[in-house]
Amino acid sequence: MLRRAVLLGAVAVALAASGCTETGTPTPGSAAVTTSPGVTLNPEQENNRRIVERLAELGCTTNSCIQTYFACKDGYLTGDACEFYRRHPL
Repeated sequence: MLRRAVLLGAVAVALAASGCTETGTPTPGSAAVTTSPGVTLNPEQENNRRIVERLAELGCTTNSCIQTYFACKDGYLTGDACEFYRRHPL
């Protein structure tokens, strides 16, 4: 019984490892996101984009930092988490 379990485990590992190998030519992936040059933002979206750029200049580059900033700005979050917002009202 133990032999069978070890054999099945070894087969599973071998199959998993063989699935990780690349065969043939790799297919190119597209990671670039393009936007239409004719898209115009409404004033609120433009203001939010400007705030995100300014936050990046201040060192707030993570998604959680940006979301916390806007939550404090909109009044959904209060307390110590909003210290950065209070120091940098944009």
